Amino acid sequence: MMKWKILTILGVTFGLLGTGWGISAQQSESRVFELRMYKTVAGKRAELSDRFRDHTAAMFEQAGMENIGYWTAATGDDTDDTFIYMLGYPSLAARDQMWQVLGENPEFQRLIVAAERSEDRKLVDTIDARMIVPTEYSALR
Repeated sequence: MMKWKILTILGVTFGLLGTGWGISAQQSESRVFELRMYKTVAGKRAELSDRFRDHTAAMFEQAGMENIGYWTAATGDDTDDTFIYMLGYPSLAARDQMWQVLGENPEFQRLIVAAERSEDRKLVDTIDARMIVPTEYSALR
């Protein structure tokens, strides 16, 4: 009888410890960010910025993405044709799901994808995209 009580206590203890460990591991996982740097077609940076302001940023938000910020370059190569933005996600898996949702948005397909496939309406020349994770001492965790 005593053996079963001890086994029951051990089972409950390990179950609680395992659950607690799983929850703490999930909570300590940091968000991920996507830094995207666009080199626009010559002279098209203002038009791209307008498109982000008027359409794209709202579409990102509708898909669940966090708009962290939007910038234009002030120094460096191709200053006049550089547009930069950062998005935030709870995880890499969430990022993939959110981009899938965005890709299924008919307005995104019509306003952005179709325009970028058309040589006459294209605004973006090249994209440098990087997934970045904050350090453990970053305020963005």
